[in-house]
Amino acid sequence: MTTTAKIGAFFLVVLIILAVLVMKIEDLHFGKNARTNTTAVKFKDVSGLDDKSAVRIAGVRVGKVDGIKLLPDGNALAKIALDPDVELRQGAFGQIRSMGMLGDKYVELYPGNAGAPKLPDGVQLPGSAPTGLDDLTKLAGDIGKDVKELTGALAASLGGKQGEEKINRIVDNIGRVADALREMVESNRGNVDATTANFREFSMEMRQTLARVDRILDENRMGVKGTVSNIDEVTAKLKTTSDNLNSITGKIDTGKGTIGKLLNDDETVKNLNETLQSVKAGVDSLSSTLARANKIQLDLGFRGEYLTASNNSKSYFTLDVIPRENKFYRLEVSALPGGKRKNTYITTTTTLADGTQSVVKQDVETFEDELAFSLELGYRLKNTVLRAGLIESRGGLAIDQLLFTDRVQLSAEAWDFGRKNAQGHLKVYGRYNASPNLYVTGGVDNPLNSDGRSLFLGAGLRWKDEDIKTLLGAATFLK
Repeated sequence: MTTTAKIGAFFLVVLIILAVLVMKIEDLHFGKNARTNTTAVKFKDVSGLDDKSAVRIAGVRVGKVDGIKLLPDGNALAKIALDPDVELRQGAFGQIRSMGMLGDKYVELYPGNAGAPKLPDGVQLPGSAPTGLDDLTKLAGDIGKDVKELTGALAASLGGKQGEEKINRIVDNIGRVADALREMVESNRGNVDATTANFREFSMEMRQTLARVDRILDENRMGVKGTVSNIDEVTAKLKTTSDNLNSITGKIDTGKGTIGKLLNDDETVKNLNETLQSVKAGVDSLSSTLARANKIQLDLGFRGEYLTASNNSKSYFTLDVIPRENKFYRLEVSALPGGKRKNTYITTTTTLADGTQSVVKQDVETFEDELAFSLELGYRLKNTVLRAGLIESRGGLAIDQLLFTDRVQLSAEAWDFGRKNAQGHLKVYGRYNASPNLYVTGGVDNPLNSDGRSLFLGAGLRWKDEDIKTLLGAATFLK
């Protein structure tokens, strides 16, 4: 089998595998399993939820998100395609949830009570989103602010000279209240004597009552003894509790323990505030790091090209790493139909009749059946993309012009400028994106060299960041 036939067979197997993966990625269903049931869920915020995200009931996948649009009232409406056997009943609603702390977002449907009336197809359901990391960060900041204000208020009220003056005023007020009570008793001496006489009569009646109580106690002595024992036990516990409270308040008053230092030591209050600020800074740093990691996007692609002049084909595997919107790194592996060019220098030494030697150096150009690698750095300026780096294992540069909202791309690539007996390799082509995952391409390859000049046609597949996550899940399923 020739090298070309091997490459063609390899590409046929790859395309079959890719077709299966595309069906898994696109979540396509046919026949009786086709998702004909539809509904919609209205959310205030759909951050992190993308088109084709999973829809689950009790954790089981029963559909997918089939489009998200913004409503005039500022809310978002997520359209959902469900399996034909899923039934929604009155009281059903949706909620955005995530697979773990950093997992993908999905829609969890609650289908309603089993005995409730069935909802018609296409009904709109209410939706909600769980508390996010930003809400927790704001809550932590508010708590830190409240604690800081509380400690500042305690320090301002009880610390320093002003606190001492407040305590002195309280003691003076208590003394004045005692003097006022003494004056009130002197002015009401007669009433006090009458009250004393009343107490004397009351005391006589109490003696008679106590005598009756003694008789009752004699009759119920055993029960009273048990009750007194219980009272003694409760009294002992109350005394222990009182001693503990006295010990705690004594430590607080002397500045011992965390609360004592908090109330009496300004340095402790300062350290507490600094600790809360450090915690807030750490939470902000973690949130910023997670946000930067979430912004890195991946773009994976595969394409094949047919060269009409040589009746050969080329194939490419491409990976774009996009750290931000206008910058990307491209790693590409390509299989060349004629092989990878290599230059070998051969030195031939010939001894002439007169004894002198003739040295001839030859530059022999060969092509070996090896893979070529491209490593490029690209920048996007509005609708123009500039690329530079290694192109098919040779230094080169390229320019792309994007038209019609990135559906059409016109490109020119130039590399391998070091050939002695030939011009550099130039490639001019166009590309049309038929869908987000499928495109076709065509143009002219190596037009500056007559021995390698050829028209070509090709097609390719690409997956964006959210598709790659689904692709990895599908690859695990195929195992």
